[in-house]
Amino acid sequence: MTNWLLLRGLTRDQRHWGDFPDQLAEALGARVVTIDPPGFGTQHTRPSPRSIPEIVDDIRSRFDPGDEKWSLLGISLGGMMALNWSSRYPDDFHRCVVVNTGGPAVFRLRGFNWGVLPVFAGRTLRTDLEHESAVLALTANNPILDRETLAHTWARYQSEARPLPASILAQALAAATFRLPHHIPIPLLILASKADRLAPYHMSERLAARYSAPLHLHDKAGHDLPLDDAPWVCDTIADWLPRNGPKADN
Repeated sequence: MTNWLLLRGLTRDQRHWGDFPDQLAEALGARVVTIDPPGFGTQHTRPSPRSIPEIVDDIRSRFDPGDEKWSLLGISLGGMMALNWSSRYPDDFHRCVVVNTGGPAVFRLRGFNWGVLPVFAGRTLRTDLEHESAVLALTANNPILDRETLAHTWARYQSEARPLPASILAQALAAATFRLPHHIPIPLLILASKADRLAPYHMSERLAARYSAPLHLHDKAGHDLPLDDAPWVCDTIADWLPRNGPKADN
């Protein structure tokens, strides 16, 4: 059994995982670790690089795997990091899971939800609470979520560790210019949400075809799949893992 490193998405930091790392650790019987990208969370005073490889190299320089075995999970922009990391440093991890991720190579303008643009373009015109409420309305579908409390919590995260505007723009540029690897040399699992209003699940279908990787689709969850249905994510990963070792074919 390997340990797991988790990478969060655009403008988010490790606190935005909530209790998902604990749920994943319990489901897999594994140690689960989170880390902040440059420019966010504990790293908010530092500017973010403007490319995915540079972001990955920064995180990798701060991550100490020790002598243990590790696997990697990334969501959205974190999924781009996970794909890049796995392709460039395949000996770092035994397995990789990406959630609701993609890249310019698998993006299609047709079907794009233009309603997402005001949520991010109008960031400076809203309070932290208004912005986080808008983000949750876009990325979370679960009707039983206490969105008001969560929005207040996420707004507090912003006030406690406010990222530099340049870091937000740098991450957006990194996503827009991300080049998908030609090959992922370790077992890869792709998870996506059919009701994702931010990253159409068809991108994940194209990723699965590109890498001949298994794809599992959630019918109702939004972009923040671990927030909407953590048990489904945990169970799907657990079912995918081999019974006799941490490294196997897809």
